[in-house]
Amino acid sequence: MSIRYVDPEEMIHPLRHDVSDSYMLKVLKGCEKHEDWMTTEELEAVNDYLYDLIASKVQTHEGVTTLQ
Repeated sequence: MSIRYVDPEEMIHPLRHDVSDSYMLKVLKGCEKHEDWMTTEELEAVNDYLYDLIASKVQTHEGVTTLQ
């Protein structure tokens, strides 16, 4: 396994920079109600947000990030 260098700004979905938390919640509620007005980009951004949220709750040790 080799070291992988990443730019932290590129590690989240770009749409998460552009929309508010309340809009993300609106998209998520639309998913729960099986609505189909959301774009693929919006669904990917919500998926990215949920992944980060769940990972932060179940992480068993602190991660290591090296910025250079």
